[in-house]
Amino acid sequence: MTDRLSKAELHKRFVAAVGPAALVSAGTDSAGELVLELRPPLPNNVRVYIYNATNPPGGRSTSEHKIQLILTGQMKGERADFDWSGVDISLLCGYVPEHDVFVFWDASLHVSFPHSKNLQVRTDNLLSAAASGVLVSQDRSLRTGPEVVICAPRNLVSGAIAERSAIGRAGSTGAGRSANRGRPYVRPPRSRAAPSRSRVFSVDPDAVDRGTDAHMKVQDELADAVSARGWQPLSPRDSDPLFDIGWITAEAAWITEVKSPTATNEERQLRLGLGQVLSYAYLVDWDVTVNRPVLAVERRPSSSYWSDLCMSHGVVLSWPDAFAELLDSCV
Repeated sequence: MTDRLSKAELHKRFVAAVGPAALVSAGTDSAGELVLELRPPLPNNVRVYIYNATNPPGGRSTSEHKIQLILTGQMKGERADFDWSGVDISLLCGYVPEHDVFVFWDASLHVSFPHSKNLQVRTDNLLSAAASGVLVSQDRSLRTGPEVVICAPRNLVSGAIAERSAIGRAGSTGAGRSANRGRPYVRPPRSRAAPSRSRVFSVDPDAVDRGTDAHMKVQDELADAVSARGWQPLSPRDSDPLFDIGWITAEAAWITEVKSPTATNEERQLRLGLGQVLSYAYLVDWDVTVNRPVLAVERRPSSSYWSDLCMSHGVVLSWPDAFAELLDSCV
């Protein structure tokens, strides 16, 4: 077990994890809690309650890490509530310095809590987040409602804030509300299953394999570029159409279909992708002002009319060399 960090150090590490791309300003309130002003699409004003997450403090190793809720000035035997005044959301976090992982509980579900109340998260979930570099969630059932605990590696803290704020706060009773805005981006697995010998292929299987690998590469490159801008790349939930990657800015949801056409199937793949992304953008319902369809391809199409054709349908056509231009247009 590592030494406990001071509140000032916890604040410093949280601010560093949010990063300058998402942060406008940072300070503390009268109780010494961290208060942030963030850039869209993150909530504008945020109060952060952050604690050391340990395994356990001063005891034998267990399968869970935990934090202990104690508010400034809260005495033993007293009950307390988080302060929601003047902010869009209050965040309840734990930090595990040995793994550089932040854990987000749902502050809206923890009301009138006793001094030194324990909150737990499974250690294997935070280890998975540290090893995989993606957000890992854990479902819990509480008296005040179902809770989703989010484990976030340092580089995805902004994404965890977006995910946490999507659940929101229904009222002072601590009952949360669900919101369907995709789920944190899941990288496609790299596998090369051998094609069935019983199938007669109309195209070269090697070309199909190359397209599949290229598709994954383009998809991950765009996800990384979105994340680098401070937005959370998203994969579809079960209720969403099967787009490849999405993200949300201040006024729009950007819904992307990825294609990796070869020299022999470029026209067919682009036509298919255009139809798919128009359908996906029409069907996605994330309660934003507008859905913006994006067709992302491995390289600039050889036929020059594709950019104009996509534009005429309100679709942004992009490829890795043009991803910066695409993301500039999202601001």
